[in-house]
Amino acid sequence: MTDLSDLSKIILPFIQQYHGQRLLLAGELAKKTLSKVQDTRSHTLTTPFSLAQLNTLPPIDIAIISDVIENLTKVDATQWLATLRNQYAQHLLLIVDQQRAEPSWQLTDYLALGFKKRGELNGQLLFSYAIEDYQFKRDWLNSRHWANPENFDKYRW
Repeated sequence: MTDLSDLSKIILPFIQQYHGQRLLLAGELAKKTLSKVQDTRSHTLTTPFSLAQLNTLPPIDIAIISDVIENLTKVDATQWLATLRNQYAQHLLLIVDQQRAEPSWQLTDYLALGFKKRGELNGQLLFSYAIEDYQFKRDWLNSRHWANPENFDKYRW
């Protein structure tokens, strides 16, 4: 079992970095780790997880999630995480217990959902998702490279 104070030392800077005011704590480990941070703006979800639970959520800033990978099938967990990420929270921190997780989950599965590996602590993997960090800014992605005004009236396509 992970020491909760060590885990909270990793989670709290994530919350502060993204100025989390409205938190979602999903899973027992997430609730225990952040029991001191919870207030009236925090929402909690418990197992068994289902998509119907997400329908009642207000907009949230940061979701701290545990026990999803361990309690749902891979297809259901993927759908649950993707729905939460796309519709309800722009910042997620996922805690995965390697001992209890379904063995079919590989690092590429987390990366495919847009998660980045933040670290590992006593058998617990931590992944984060932040919409701001999802894709890096490319230097060619601007109007100067799209319109090519210097080629106007020179070529006919």
